[in-house]
Amino acid sequence: MRNIALPGSTIIGVSMYGVGRITKEKRLTQLGLHGTEALILGAGVGTVLKDFFGRARPFVDTTGPNPDDWQLLRGFKANDNYRSFPSGHTTAAFAAAAAVSAETSRWWPWASYTIGPLMYGGAAAVGLSRMYNNRHWASDVIMGAAIGTFAGTKVVRYHLTHPGNRVDKWFLSGSFQPSDPGHISFSLIPRF
Repeated sequence: MRNIALPGSTIIGVSMYGVGRITKEKRLTQLGLHGTEALILGAGVGTVLKDFFGRARPFVDTTGPNPDDWQLLRGFKANDNYRSFPSGHTTAAFAAAAAVSAETSRWWPWASYTIGPLMYGGAAAVGLSRMYNNRHWASDVIMGAAIGTFAGTKVVRYHLTHPGNRVDKWFLSGSFQPSDPGHISFSLIPRF
């Protein structure tokens, strides 16, 4: 399950964006771009928190798991064993689920009763697998789910309330252009 969240969600988001651009399918392009933005936002917040709180993972203490092993700023100088809070895989899974659910519920309201439970159910499975594999505490997973859901819904809401924003102009309006014979170049600069 962890590979579905990372790197899976990143690969899927970038691929959806690329395929959408090539096929000129606007909704697929938007879904890939906004989903990837949500992943980046969630990962940024999660990484700062991981380093700041420095929580030990459940498998670190050989005398017995200690969920209270926190040391501020330890994550900046220690290895990954002290970056448990919040769960990055869960953050990624819920960011993707929230972005996909929010975007598709606007386009196909009748499908939201299917897409939402499937996406969030898959994200929950990622979180549960992280606990099952002794990589995270339950509170790590819960906070990862909250951060991911917040990131996904906020990114989609931002683009909905700010149509034509710079990010959309650059990434949704960039163009593929022939350069030399047999070569194609991609320009992020939109055609005006």
